[in-house]
Amino acid sequence: MVPLAASGALGMALMAPTSVSAQTAVMVEAGNQELRDDIQWLIDRKIIDITASTWPLPLSALEKAMEGRKKKGLSRGDVHALLAVHRYIEQQRKTSFGLVAQFNSDATPQLGFASQSRAKATGGVYLQGSTGRLAGKLQANGLIDPITGKQSKFNVEGSYLAASGLGQVIYAGQIAHWWGPGQDGSLNWGNSATAIPGLGLQRAEQTAFKSPWLSWIGPWGYDLFIGQMQHDTAVPDARVLNMRLFARPFSGLELGASRFIQWGGKGRPNNLGSLWDALTGNSNDPNVADPSNELAGFDARYTFPLWGNPLTVYAQLAGEDEAGGFPSHYLSQVGTEFKHMLGSSRLQWHAEAADTTASRIFGLGDGMRGVAYSHGTYKNGLYHDGLPIGHPIGGTGQLLSAGVTIIPDDFRYSSRYSFRILRAEVNETSQAINQAFPSHSKWYGGEFAYSWVIRPATFRVGFTLLRSQQGPVNDGFSFMLGMNVPLAVLD
Repeated sequence: MVPLAASGALGMALMAPTSVSAQTAVMVEAGNQELRDDIQWLIDRKIIDITASTWPLPLSALEKAMEGRKKKGLSRGDVHALLAVHRYIEQQRKTSFGLVAQFNSDATPQLGFASQSRAKATGGVYLQGSTGRLAGKLQANGLIDPITGKQSKFNVEGSYLAASGLGQVIYAGQIAHWWGPGQDGSLNWGNSATAIPGLGLQRAEQTAFKSPWLSWIGPWGYDLFIGQMQHDTAVPDARVLNMRLFARPFSGLELGASRFIQWGGKGRPNNLGSLWDALTGNSNDPNVADPSNELAGFDARYTFPLWGNPLTVYAQLAGEDEAGGFPSHYLSQVGTEFKHMLGSSRLQWHAEAADTTASRIFGLGDGMRGVAYSHGTYKNGLYHDGLPIGHPIGGTGQLLSAGVTIIPDDFRYSSRYSFRILRAEVNETSQAINQAFPSHSKWYGGEFAYSWVIRPATFRVGFTLLRSQQGPVNDGFSFMLGMNVPLAVLD
């Protein structure tokens, strides 16, 4: 049975009118796996109408979706997910300060959406707050024994300042992004590397056009970002201009298009002309004096009922080159998810395959090894601090993964368990720019993670076991711990 306290909170969350400020400026960065799981459960069960494939996510968009939530015919699993999201929203509306800490005993590179330490130990302090139209977070982090030599031992990842107005949210800072439907990686932009500092713009709400000429597009949104990379040795101060557009033209279908442009920097043209050449694709010609480095592609996610439960299939393509104005030489990713109840617990299964060798597409083509995430001018490639900006294994590799998340009917501690198995071949050309996996190797392994909440603090522990099949990677066992402990609420 639902505890009495949870029942009271649940009644307030589900029965009372939701007080929503359409101008809320809070931004939710990538890395909270539990929140994403809860939101995706509600989306696939057709309880809320929002897209969870583009992060950071404006809190106002999530608030709007919760305001229009389905209120009848809910299962216990639906109620559990709604209450978890409601609690998260309420917490983000408050001004607070606290501590974050992450430990990774073997400094194993991160795989998947969940935020993990990029060093053997990371600790930070933060102060966050919101006044409706303005929101921000200041976070200072220290790293002990980082995974790569390019990483600074101090950073302000997680920090941002945002303002909302005219239905838009503008944000500036250094927060993690994730573009795409994948569970264990994103070909275009994931959160494996140190976040790129910069300026972004999004819609505050994912609503449809009111015009009958455009309403067929359905709820839609975008993310426009311009930033500057850190610690790039080939072209210092290289800049990025990244764009994503997504829409849900009908129930169950999500479509997205993304473009990641690396341009300018020290010793390179940084004027509007060079930016225009990058935007129009002129700089993709190797004979042009100022070529840019680009990655662009498409993704789709479709959910339909199977035995009364949501079954999802998704795919993502990212082109390493351009031909005829469209991306070409694709990297590829496909996956499936299935969600159902078992007794009073939620189960979320997934299986995923990624091929980061250009033009190979799981053996349909011969492949172009050594091309993905690399460039002749920007010789450090699409890596930030030596870690992949796109898929966490980096270029010219393959990853097969499958897992299940079990979420018990636990209204007090919101506990959940996840299991994942992996098989990978990484860096087939041993490119030194991939400092996450600097040499060609094959390995398989498994991961177990457990997370829980002792309000308002959140905790996550994990164990990863890797076994080498080929290459210099040794068998390894890594223990990981992450925590976010608010020390005080200031309002």
